[in-house]
Amino acid sequence: MAVAALFSVSASQAQVTEVVEIAEVPVSKYSVQTNSFWDNWFISLNAGAQFSYLYPEGSQEFKDRITFSGLAYVGKWFTPGMGMRLAYNGYQFQGYEDKLDYMNLHVDALMNVTNMIMGYNPDRLYSMIPYVGMGAVRVFDHNSYAFGFNAGILNTFRLNDSWKVNLEMGALFADKSMDGVTGPKRAFDDIFSVTAGITYTIGGDTWNNSPDISSLVMMNAAEIAALNEALAQEQSNNRNLRNQLAQKPKEIVKEKVISGDCMTAPQSIFFDLNSATLASDKDLVNLKAIATMAKQDNVKLHIIGYADSATGDAKYNQSLSMKRAQTIADQLVKLGVNKANLTVEGKGGVATLDPASYNRRVIIEAM
Repeated sequence: MAVAALFSVSASQAQVTEVVEIAEVPVSKYSVQTNSFWDNWFISLNAGAQFSYLYPEGSQEFKDRITFSGLAYVGKWFTPGMGMRLAYNGYQFQGYEDKLDYMNLHVDALMNVTNMIMGYNPDRLYSMIPYVGMGAVRVFDHNSYAFGFNAGILNTFRLNDSWKVNLEMGALFADKSMDGVTGPKRAFDDIFSVTAGITYTIGGDTWNNSPDISSLVMMNAAEIAALNEALAQEQSNNRNLRNQLAQKPKEIVKEKVISGDCMTAPQSIFFDLNSATLASDKDLVNLKAIATMAKQDNVKLHIIGYADSATGDAKYNQSLSMKRAQTIADQLVKLGVNKANLTVEGKGGVATLDPASYNRRVIIEAM
């Protein structure tokens, strides 16, 4: 967790007091944490039509083989891309000779390919969810059972965090004797269905964004460098105070204060909206620490500017990101860093972090 600390020194005693302010943690825009067992359960009710495919077709025309189809299921999403459901569908299907009452109880694996490919977005309107599964089919008229393989595509349309409208196209492939007829050219009895309905997610979609580890590392490195610089300064002041109190004018204390080692991780400086100026004095402290290390080890620095793509067009954001990077470069030169050791680049508008304010930054990398 990123922290900012202020230090104060008492002249009567060498004491450092730390005041900690908690900062907002940056998170990845599309990455989420795995939920608990009780989160993201859903139930659904659908209704529609189905037709049986029989080979040879027998005496029934296509329209005579269309019957009502009902579908109900309960399930859970384990991740935004992977889930499972227990489904019940059936009523009647047109067999080779007669309409037969049946039920199909099956377990399906769900794959939200929209979230898998494009990343999780809680406000996304449409998701395409292919599924495959297996279960048991019972035909009540024959009092018989058969193994069934199920496959299809579930399409969902978001209304809010809890409610979705869905349109499902599915297929059931069962043993060829399901309808009581076993013709030599028939491999399966097949039933195809199209249903529509409503899905309710219990408690609503509850996915928490994952912390952006790389950004946290960069923020922490910058904060630690600033703290080291401030602490070193306070330690130096404390020693000077002790020398003055001891009243030893002939004694000269010489000590070199080292603020830190050469940078081993990228450093981040953040900016306000539509601004290319430093946001606070803390940023200047960070830059002083970076400048000290760069001069001490003659390090070459690569300065990369960014803007957030949520505001401004691409051309404007490219210009703003370059101005931000140049601001940091100019400030480092003022602090004594050799200009020849600096390279500057603007990356334009990005949307890699959430909230958008964390995309308004400059990253300083050691080359």
